[in-house]
Amino acid sequence: MHRISVWQEGIDSTKGHFEMGRRLLVLYGSQTGTAKEVAERIWREGKLRLFSVHLRALDDYELTNLINEELVVFVVATTGQGDEPDNMKQFWRFLLRKNLPVSSLNQMHFALLGLGDSSYTKFNFVAKRLNKRLQQLSASLMLPMALGDDQHDLGPDAAIDPWIQQLWDLLLRQFPLPADCQILSDQVRPAPRFTAAVLDTSPQRVDIASSSSSSS
Repeated sequence: MHRISVWQEGIDSTKGHFEMGRRLLVLYGSQTGTAKEVAERIWREGKLRLFSVHLRALDDYELTNLINEELVVFVVATTGQGDEPDNMKQFWRFLLRKNLPVSSLNQMHFALLGLGDSSYTKFNFVAKRLNKRLQQLSASLMLPMALGDDQHDLGPDAAIDPWIQQLWDLLLRQFPLPADCQILSDQVRPAPRFTAAVLDTSPQRVDIASSSSSSS
């Protein structure tokens, strides 16, 4: 397992808040929704562990910021005959550019979970290619990649559940909670990712008579 010395900045417990080193970006490529659900689970569990977690579909993420990310979790599915999901095609084209410097992602430490079906020849092909490409660009793999399989007797959860537990074990060793903090209960709902407001778009009634009299 890789030891990541740059994480040692950790926590400013005297101020009661976490430094930017605890930022965690979760990116997903999902075709049927399964990878998205797993990514949302990681986002929720990260909030309960007091990480500053950000969740995006790969094609919704501003790619020019990738060189600044230090801690990233990828959850990607493989579709059809080894194809990437529709919502990561732009990201994939960008990452495959030949003019990217080999040191582009040397600050990044990443974890990768693939979802696929072993009845297909190119089982989890997208995750395997992504893992290879990220390391070609000097990103560091934090823990062994996991490959979920729809054909497993227990389904993809057989790989997903232990891998997520290993992920949190690793991150909490590198980013221990302050003595006065603890992991929140899963009964606590993290703050919502989005907020909604109802706008009154009904036409405003204007009393012409009173308006005329007040202005005269």
